[in-house]
Order: sequence, then structure tokens, then C-alpha cells
Amino acid sequence: MKFLSRVIGGAFIIAILVAITLIGRTALFIGVTVFSSIGLYEIRRCFKNMSYNFPLVLALIFNLMIMITAFLNSNNLYIFVLVLITMITLVYMTFNKRYRPVDLAVMFFSLLYVSFLMSHMLRFNSTKYHWLLYIYAWGTDTFAYLVGSKIGKHKIELVSHISPNKTLEGSIGGVVGCLILALIYNAYANLGINVFLLILFTIVCSILSQIGDLIASFIKRKANVKDYGNLIMGHGGILDRFDSMLFISPIVYFITLI
Repeated sequence: MKFLSRVIGGAFIIAILVAITLIGRTALFIGVTVFSSIGLYEIRRCFKNMSYNFPLVLALIFNLMIMITAFLNSNNLYIFVLVLITMITLVYMTFNKRYRPVDLAVMFFSLLYVSFLMSHMLRFNSTKYHWLLYIYAWGTDTFAYLVGSKIGKHKIELVSHISPNKTLEGSIGGVVGCLILALIYNAYANLGINVFLLILFTIVCSILSQIGDLIASFIKRKANVKDYGNLIMGHGGILDRFDSMLFISPIVYFITLI
């Protein structure tokens, strides 16, 4: 039943992403902005469990600024907005008595973690890289889950305090499965990337995808919550489904520049 719920929930969110990716950049902008806004709400809820609080409305305004700038895809404007957000946060910290400096530092971290990383999805110069991103994130996650649950025996002690069920077999299975999918996709989409570089990037992104999942799990454990939310059946919240994608979006953006 748990596996079925996971499949249905995963299929639902994948269907949404596929739809907005196919429709075009404007739909993707709206979708990513909504996803990141929900993600900020979810991570704020986690930090409140750790006695940190930050102004959600201000964070959502900053998130929108970041997403608009990423959509316009101007490097100079992108840097300017990040500087502007830093300055506004410092001014807000100085004149607002409700929030502690550490609360606004947590807000800034949340913006970097959720908004800044996710905004790179809007900077790709072709939708073919969005499909590559989805393969890297969800291909790794799917194969790691399937291989780990079926033949995983050797626990990874280094991350046992974060993810006690993570196995070496599952981790390797995620990388190998992701690599197979990426090579098949490259043959179909003709990304124009040297095969050796593609293999290298795929291995790196697959490993980083799993690290992104561990980072999200680490934050949840510190906040003493099981999931970031309950929006997606079998998966939890938006951040539970996008944790891997957050971490590798900037790397895939770098690939588009080659």
C-alpha cells in the first residue's frame, strides 16, 4: 500500500511538471514560483519547531523577486536582486523588533536553499535540459529506492544518523540506473554533449542528488518532523519531492553553458 501511494503521488507531481514544461517557459515560471513558495512555507514550519521564526510574507516577496529575475535570465540583474535582498534583510533586521537577527539569518538560508537553487530551473536555455534534470533527480531516487529495498544489505554508516535505511547497494543502483536513463535520453535528444562529459556529469549529479536528499532529511530530523508536509500522497510535501532537484539544478544549468 505504501509503495502504491508513493507511485500515485509521484506520478501526480511528475504529470504536473511534464505539463508545465511542455506548455512553455511562462507556465514553468508560474509552476516553479508556486512550488518554491510552498517550499518556503514548509521549511519555515520546520524551523519553527527549532524555535526559529521568520516573516513569511517578506520571504515570499523575495522568492518572487528571485524567480522573476531567473525568468528574465540576466546575470547582472540576478546579482543585483540578491544584493538588494541582502540589504533589505539587514535593514529589516535593524528596525523590526519582532524578529531576532538569527531568525532573519534562517530566512536568508531558506531563500538560498529553496528559492535560489530552484530558480535555476528557469534559467535553462532549452526544455531538453529540464528532462535531463528530471532524469537525474527522479531516476536516481527511483532506482535507489527499488534496488535498496530489494537487495540492499550494507548500511552506509556515515549517514546512518540521518537515513538509517540507506544502503550501499541502493546508492550504487541509483547512480547506475540514472546513468542508463541519461545515455538513452542523450541518444534520443542529441544534447550535443561529449559522451564522456555526459557520463561524468551524470555520476556527479546522481551522487549530489542523493546528498540533496540527505540534507533535506537532516533538516527534518533536527526539526523532529517526518515530512515537510502532506501535499503529495506517499511523499509528503513539495520539499520531500524536490529535495534532490534543488541540489542539482545549478549543476544542470552549468551543463547548458557548455
